[in-house]
Amino acid sequence: MLRHPLLNQPYQPDLRSWIGCFIGYDMPPALDAELSRYDPNDPDDREHLIRHYCLAHFNDRENFRHRQRLVEVLQGALDDPDFDFEEVWEPVEDDYDYDQWPTGWPAQIDDSRDFFQRLLLAARQLWHDDLIRARLPSLAECRAIPARDRGSRDWLFSVDNPQAWKAVFDVAATPYDLHTPGPQFQGEQLSLQLAGPMLRQSHCRLDLKIQGISELHVSGTRFDGRMRTQLTHLQPGYYLRLDIGFDCVIECVAQSVSIANVQGSREEERHEQQL
Repeated sequence: MLRHPLLNQPYQPDLRSWIGCFIGYDMPPALDAELSRYDPNDPDDREHLIRHYCLAHFNDRENFRHRQRLVEVLQGALDDPDFDFEEVWEPVEDDYDYDQWPTGWPAQIDDSRDFFQRLLLAARQLWHDDLIRARLPSLAECRAIPARDRGSRDWLFSVDNPQAWKAVFDVAATPYDLHTPGPQFQGEQLSLQLAGPMLRQSHCRLDLKIQGISELHVSGTRFDGRMRTQLTHLQPGYYLRLDIGFDCVIECVAQSVSIANVQGSREEERHEQQL
């Protein structure tokens, strides 16, 4: 169950969650003056308020799943032709200390349905990547994919940016005996430096980058050594399993998997340089 980012309870937003920056108890005078510069009934001001306030005030702890839930709630209301959007702006019943909205705003919001329709459109545009990531399957669903459908050893030709590989190696083969000094985790991203032998007595180095991780599982104690890769291209996204060293396993579902900084050399050339 999705939990509230700040409170120890289920996350159950409503339409008032979208406009909380306009309606609040004891609104700071500076914010009141700032918002009072705009007219929510003016189309241009309405668009500015939506993009620079409604979609910018959410807490940093709210992730892509919270945003997906907010969009689902808004979409559900807009799908109901009888939903009363005017009521969303009304003060909470029996809450006498509740300030309805900035003092400089008009007494009534015209065509509230239009306001929320614009809000949904802007949210789908600005949160595009988050909403795609929220649609990715779970790790459990990916693990249930039959082995024959999980991809081959030539995984480099299934990632984003294959031109980075082809620009250096014009061969239809992927090295599978690669080594890594270990993964680097940064927020919802994972990167690894890889190196290993190629065909025709050549050697390669590259950076593997996984971005937009929606679910991650890590186990083991030794994260450096030989890496065996299993990459499954989803629609959208990727399921990636990395077996590293003696006992390390990294599994994740991510929005994109790409390679960069590809380098290649002949083994004999490397040997001559060492001499």
